[in-house]
Amino acid sequence: MLPQTLLLALSALFTAAAADTPQDFTGLGEIRTLYIWPDHPDLGCLTSAGQWTTNETLCGSFTTQWTSNLTFYLSATATGSCGIDGATFRCGDPDIFGTPGGTGGPIPGHDILRYGQYGIMAADADDAPPAPQDPPLDIHFYTGSEKGKYVFLGWKHLDDDEDNQ
Repeated sequence: MLPQTLLLALSALFTAAAADTPQDFTGLGEIRTLYIWPDHPDLGCLTSAGQWTTNETLCGSFTTQWTSNLTFYLSATATGSCGIDGATFRCGDPDIFGTPGGTGGPIPGHDILRYGQYGIMAADADDAPPAPQDPPLDIHFYTGSEKGKYVFLGWKHLDDDEDNQ
């Protein structure tokens, strides 16, 4: 479980940063893993199965269906619906069909994927992120026990409107 202080801080950040109109997570895009510390360097992407990779040829493409200003359904174009299975992010599993996501967060000018007040993700490998030649890793909500890097899930537009974002 996340420490109570961290939960309160995350809740305040997401509430304060929620935008009136979504800017990210529209059209066709990739889900990028952005390091949580300053400057938020890009540490790879998610595959169409919802796993973390740094092999750019394995990055999945995703679409969203907005249900409100801050809530949407996320799908990988190759595998189908995405969402949280327990605490792990997955795509293509019918048991997680229609899991709503939302945006908001502490990266200036960008929304991050979140579920409720949670948004920090991690993998159970000491060497996360994986090297490009390594298999992709399952990614789940941060618990404080992971030794690899912690990330936010951000959006990179892939459609023709990307220059207008």
